[in-house]
Amino acid sequence: MIGETLTDKGLSNMSSRRKSRTKIVNYKRHRKDYHINIGSVFLVILFLYFTIQSIIYITHDKISIYEVTKGSSETTENVVTTGLILRTETVTTAEAAGYINFYAKEGNRISVGETLYTIDESGALSKLLQEAAENGATISDENLSLIKEDISDFTGTFDNNNFSDVYDFKYSLDASLIESINATSLGTVNASLSEDGGTAVSIKGATRTGYVEYFTDGYESLTADQISDEHFDESKYKKKTIQSGSQIKQGDNIFKTIDSENWKIAVQLTDSQYEDYKDVDAVDVYFPSENINTSAYFSIQDNNGKHYGILDLTRYMTRFSERRFVDVEILGDVITGLKVPKSSVTTKAFYTVPIAYLTKGGASNDYGFNKEVVKDGATTVEFVDVDIISQDDEYCYLSKDSENIDKGNVIVKPDSTERFQIGPTQELKGVYNVNNGYTSFRYIKILSSKNDYYIVKSDTRYGLQVYDQIILDADTVKDNTQIFR
Repeated sequence: MIGETLTDKGLSNMSSRRKSRTKIVNYKRHRKDYHINIGSVFLVILFLYFTIQSIIYITHDKISIYEVTKGSSETTENVVTTGLILRTETVTTAEAAGYINFYAKEGNRISVGETLYTIDESGALSKLLQEAAENGATISDENLSLIKEDISDFTGTFDNNNFSDVYDFKYSLDASLIESINATSLGTVNASLSEDGGTAVSIKGATRTGYVEYFTDGYESLTADQISDEHFDESKYKKKTIQSGSQIKQGDNIFKTIDSENWKIAVQLTDSQYEDYKDVDAVDVYFPSENINTSAYFSIQDNNGKHYGILDLTRYMTRFSERRFVDVEILGDVITGLKVPKSSVTTKAFYTVPIAYLTKGGASNDYGFNKEVVKDGATTVEFVDVDIISQDDEYCYLSKDSENIDKGNVIVKPDSTERFQIGPTQELKGVYNVNNGYTSFRYIKILSSKNDYYIVKSDTRYGLQVYDQIILDADTVKDNTQIFR
């Protein structure tokens, strides 16, 4: 026991000695330094910005933007068609059978008593006239000049697409030559016929004044209240031409006279054309075959549920006297301006102030009004500028949100003691412009309406300009609304 105790005691002392020789040093713990990374902060801020913008974009209604462009609109559309010519025409019939010869150029104006035609029963006169032509009978310089003029007119207006016109012109030219030769030879031939023991042919003079035409077609007495769609069917149209030297029967139609230079053209109208032109009383007209532009009075004729446009003209009748049908174009009215969707248009109320109260002043020399102001119990007048939306010959229109003008304010007319109290309002049509990122009302003056668009006046003061950005659907926003695109 004693040995064990000593041993334990010795071990304990040895341990104590080791501990006394050991140096214990206490170190202070230093706090770890944290350095701020600017790039990381920037990325966090950028992330938050895009997150917020995405939330705004998702939660806000989508706003559609329209860019204003130039546009035009036909208030009345062009009518391109073939018209039916109506004239005051008188047909002359043959008093006897025989061979007829004419002595006046077709389309010329004839006077009462002027030599016009002959009819001889035997045909001897026609034979002698033919021989006179073959033996070198001449025509007058006047008639030759007219024939040259006809040739010049034809070559100037000829259209390759209407080659059949060549045959019509050939007939017309032949007839003109024969009529000119007959007129020159008639006196000599008739005298020769009498000397040979034959019966002198009675020469017929014109009994009325007018333009002579040697064809009939059954439309001579047709009037506007009688026309129908069948009259426009050219495939059923028949034109009977009477030539010099032709044999005729008593009672046959031999020529007609056009009694007036006033004439009409009837055209067929569709339902939409009728709607466009039902309130029109005058139009511009173009004849492509003659390259002629002119004006005409216009009216609507309703026959058996069909609409027909009637053009009343006082010029150029003789250019078409040999025709019953004519290609014609009725020129519609075209309005140009800015093209604006109807969905973009809204209305807003504005103060109305007589334009006589408008004046200039202030440091910027802007437009404004002389407004009565009460200061320290005294009434003075000072110039205030205002937000003018539009103006016409009578009024200017002010925004109700103006900082310088409010309902009940009194303004004074320049160089006068007349006063006006702000209060009356009027609603104007306009659109929301968003060029600056928020909606701003812009007044528009509508010129025409067609389908889904208006054509509005361009270059108006305080108004729209081409390429302006506007709200497509005005019902989706209000004034001074920020736009998120």
